[in-house]
Amino acid sequence: MEAAESPALDMSDKNSETSRLVSQNASTKPSYINVFSNIIAVLFLGIVTYFSFDNGITIFSFHPILMTLGWLLIMTSAINAITPGDLATEWMPIRLRSARHWVLQVLGGIIITIGFLVIISNKIINNSSHFTTYHGKFGLASYIFMLITMLGGIGALYSLKLKQYLPPIYTKLMHASVGLLTFCMGITSMSLGLFSGWGAKKGEVFQYVGLCMVLLVMLFTVLRPTLKVYFRMRERLENAS
Repeated sequence: MEAAESPALDMSDKNSETSRLVSQNASTKPSYINVFSNIIAVLFLGIVTYFSFDNGITIFSFHPILMTLGWLLIMTSAINAITPGDLATEWMPIRLRSARHWVLQVLGGIIITIGFLVIISNKIINNSSHFTTYHGKFGLASYIFMLITMLGGIGALYSLKLKQYLPPIYTKLMHASVGLLTFCMGITSMSLGLFSGWGAKKGEVFQYVGLCMVLLVMLFTVLRPTLKVYFRMRERLENAS
């Protein structure tokens, strides 16, 4: 799994000076899983772009593209930026990796918001009902959770100033946990979208191949940080007992 942390790192973590979920150990082996995940995400984005414009350009055409770009590519990269062993960012200092995470999260949030406004506008133009399908309901829920997660990120950023209320490590663990849940909700919404009216028109091959690609990206993205959160939380509970 992960290289064991030195006592010095443990002490710095307890003193909350460098308390982070990002491993500070330079000996962490780089993982190629994230690279494979990004390749799948780019391929899926290309497929979605093709099918979004195969019958002409409409305002709806941009919804699947923007949501795929925001959730599957940008948000995935944002999570990878602070995941131990990420090949693209392992060489970066912790603060730079944290900044990369923030920038990508904000960018992804903007793209997802535009995609959300696109589908709302399309519903209004066509006088259609809003959030009546599982895809629509999960989409709305994941968007709300995304906003909550981004606000929670502010708390994680200023966790040292909030340490009189909650130890920084717990602030970060809460942010990471809710963030992973939010990402999974976004991917669930995308998966349901493959079996919506739009996805059904593209054929079963597109639906099931797309579903496998999306779920693989989700699995490869959340597996390592989920384990990191679990082991950090277990460590804290054992130390508290």
